[in-house]
Amino acid sequence: MSLLDYEFGLEYDVMLSAWGEGVLSESSLPDFQQPDVILKKYKKEYRRMPESISLYIQDPMDFGYDYGYTGVASAFLEKLETLKELNNNTMIRSTFDSFAESFARENKLRFRHSDFVFAEYELEYAPESTRLIMQFRRDGSVVIKEDVSSPGTSASNTLGGSFYHKLNKEFHKTNDAEEIADMFSKGLRDAILKDGRLSDFIAKAKTHNLFTGNHR
Repeated sequence: MSLLDYEFGLEYDVMLSAWGEGVLSESSLPDFQQPDVILKKYKKEYRRMPESISLYIQDPMDFGYDYGYTGVASAFLEKLETLKELNNNTMIRSTFDSFAESFARENKLRFRHSDFVFAEYELEYAPESTRLIMQFRRDGSVVIKEDVSSPGTSASNTLGGSFYHKLNKEFHKTNDAEEIADMFSKGLRDAILKDGRLSDFIAKAKTHNLFTGNHR
């Protein structure tokens, strides 16, 4: 079974997100999630066809499952190819070493790594937790989103919020995990290094093609 979610008018005119196993095809999707239906809804709402489209092929193995997509039916892709200049305005998003990355490379489509959490930390003396998320944006820029959650009302906490830390587009070539961890407090720094996901990502990014520029 496949699921195809969609959103309009965000980073791309149409942002598709696919989840499932086997081959992503029209026959594996319910009627209301067919590409034709989604594009028709976009045209009705915006009175034009979309100029840019993003397909996020989720990798269930990142969440501990032992299955995922093994292919994309040519007929499914052809539905998207009805858009003008598709090959210049389509972005495949997922994780390194996933089927989606291989698919993008084989079909000469642009590949952008999906956002991912690389550290979480909870204060011992206050009901406050922090999550660090690496975000890869459409223009190729990279930021760390620091999400702070604090349900309490004492004067000692931040009451929560989101804070952004900009990184060099090619930070994986110029910085290691320790240098990036040094940007944060000791508690977060230790959590980043103990978690290991940032270090693993940087190591893989050195041997993979990491999107660093606007595709429009």
